[in-house]
Order: sequence, then C-alpha cells, then structure tokens
Amino acid sequence: MRKKRTFIWETGGVIALILIYLSVMTWYYPLSSFSIHKSYTYKPGKILYNDKTYGEIVNAFKKTYEKELVKEFESKGRDLDLTVVKTEYILPLFEQEWLLGTNPVTIKPYKLENMLFEVQHSRDIMLQLLADENYTKEQGNYLLASIKNLLHIEDSIRNIRDEKFITRKELKNSIRNLRGDFRDGFRFYVNPFYERTR
Repeated sequence: MRKKRTFIWETGGVIALILIYLSVMTWYYPLSSFSIHKSYTYKPGKILYNDKTYGEIVNAFKKTYEKELVKEFESKGRDLDLTVVKTEYILPLFEQEWLLGTNPVTIKPYKLENMLFEVQHSRDIMLQLLADENYTKEQGNYLLASIKNLLHIEDSIRNIRDEKFITRKELKNSIRNLRGDFRDGFRFYVNPFYERTR
C-alpha cells in the first residue's frame, strides 16, 4: 500500500514537472517545437511618418492609384501600362492588417507561411515587370532595389519561422523589424520606383 502511494506521488510529481517545463517553454519560446500552443501575440505601436500613420499613407496612395488604374483601362487605344496594372497585385502585400493597424495580432507558423508566399508572389510580379517593361536605367535600378528589399523580407520571415528557440523578446524585436521592413518596402516601391514611372 505504501509503495503504491509513493508511486502515485512520484508519477504525479513527474507529470507536474513535465507540465511546468512545457508551460515555461511555451512562454519563453512561443514558436519552438516544445511549445504547446505555437503562437505569439504581437502588439504593434503607432508610428508616424511626417505626422501621418502608415495606413493614411497607404490609403492616400491607393486613392491616387485607383484613379490611374481606371484611366488605364479606359484608354483602349493603346497598350496597357503594366506598371499600373501589376501594382494592383502588389499592393495587398503592403495592406496587411498587422501593418496598418495597432490592434494586437496573433502570429502563428501558418501565418508566417502565408506572408512568405505573398512576398514571393509580389517579387515574382516585380521580376516579370522588369522583364516585360522598357524602363529607363534609373527606373530599373529602383525596381531592382525593391526586389532586393523583398528578398530581405523573405529572409527575415524564414529566420523567424525556422528559428526553433527564439525567445519571446527576440521574437518581438524580429516581428517589429519585419513590420518596419514591410513599411519601408512600400515606401520604396511607391517612391522612387512607381512615381518615377509616371
């Protein structure tokens, strides 16, 4: 009877230690393979660029851009400007809710995969633009710089996704930097590249 009671206490102690270990791993290493619930809630802050939020900058560009897109499709007598047409497929990359807003967002491995796919898709569109359009050397260099920026973003996403023992603090910094890279990517695509093609 005494051995049975000792066995139950030892088993309970081991189970408790395992649960504590998994809880600690989940908290300190939210995306590790030992984490029970692989997710991290990122709380973005409000950043202003010349007294405007990123969302206001994107919306102002989008309003102007949509007029140019309508005008482009109304002018049937000439070839379409692929820069205007293809930008429609690149913009959603920079309009992700976690980039525009300040509400907390949950980052999970599948969201990182989706983000990576969208970045690769936008990069492919930019490469196609580079191949299909006759840009000046300056415009081509600006587009190449935008493509390089997307390659950097891809690497950042892969680093977050593949690093198994990234701490909560490191993850917060990495996601904050990734958010800044996306925002910089938008500004760099719009001006100098897009504006120079107008």
